[in-house]
Amino acid sequence: MYGPRAAQVSSVLGELPALGWRPTIVCLAPRRGGPHWPSGIDAEPLTGVDYVRVPSPQEWLAVRAARRFVPALRDRPDPARVWIRRATRAAIAAARARAAGVLITFAQPWSDHLVGLRVQRATGLPWVAHFSDPWVASPYATPKQRAIWRPMEAQVIERATALVFVTRETADATLAPYPAEWRKKVAIVPHGFDPRRMPPPPPRDPARARLRLVYTGRFYAGVRTPMPLLRAIARDRVLADALDVVFVGPQVDAYRADAAALGLASTMTFAGRVSAADAAAIAATADALLVIDAPSAAPSLFLPSKLVEYLPFRKPIVGITPVDGASAALLARLGCPVASPDDEDAMVTLLRRLVDRWRNGGLTVGSEFDRVAAEFDIRCTARQLSDVLVSASAAH
Repeated sequence: MYGPRAAQVSSVLGELPALGWRPTIVCLAPRRGGPHWPSGIDAEPLTGVDYVRVPSPQEWLAVRAARRFVPALRDRPDPARVWIRRATRAAIAAARARAAGVLITFAQPWSDHLVGLRVQRATGLPWVAHFSDPWVASPYATPKQRAIWRPMEAQVIERATALVFVTRETADATLAPYPAEWRKKVAIVPHGFDPRRMPPPPPRDPARARLRLVYTGRFYAGVRTPMPLLRAIARDRVLADALDVVFVGPQVDAYRADAAALGLASTMTFAGRVSAADAAAIAATADALLVIDAPSAAPSLFLPSKLVEYLPFRKPIVGITPVDGASAALLARLGCPVASPDDEDAMVTLLRRLVDRWRNGGLTVGSEFDRVAAEFDIRCTARQLSDVLVSASAAH
């Protein structure tokens, strides 16, 4: 309905009708004005797609209060658990009424895969489980969460006909504890961007005296935050005076006071949550776009969808991301610079070079940028997913 994952799922499903599919989506029916009905967000139905909207008890006040008083309920496997029974009944009825040929479930929430497990057992349909991010292998999972999730994940991986991940790194980490035979089910289908939804390029402002960096997305307190970048910029007054950094997304306002305390009030703008169209319009005004990931001692498994959604802007992308990982690997192919989130010296050096290139008129994308970006066109990635669906049906 909203957020990066919802946008990716909607985009790829919206492309399937052109490839001969008639998708039926079982999804939440949000209560108007409730916790899953953010103001200002329009959810337009996809053309050629049927919807089965199912209310969820997770929106009930009593259920939300229970989760607050018994936090462990959120880990079995997530707050959407209370939706599973209703969604399962609706999906089974829809599959039978429409003579469905294949089932696909998208996480997150992980509860969607538990719905898929039940629907597959009841209908016998070939089943594609789309993971995107790591589940048990997530570096942010606690030992207790892993103990709860492991049996659930194992059932899903064993039962599914095919498994989809957006990076090879995530697939390898997820499948590491399981029988080698199960690896044959894996397909890598990356996130995609839709070049047809690009906003018109804004007119160039010749009077602008600062290099503008734009970040669109959310932060997670204590995990993925802009603080390392803010500290790096605050160390160099020349950088602070040369940059105009714009943060757009949920919860970014929480760092406004930190920026002010570091003397960066005139350098930083915190725009908060806006519509997807407005976020794209702001990104189009950037001289370079920002990706900020969490630090990681091990190779990073994450390839945030916003990195892919930046590609059609054809602007340099600055990666504040572990130098060994999925995001860094893609940025290297694109010819874009990377600095580790725990290396402020490297960030200062990277940003100084960026400013110099901008002042000299040389801040452009590299020669390989367009060729690599074309791999992530949503029409290409949707065809890859369609091929997985066809193969799963044939194998089943």
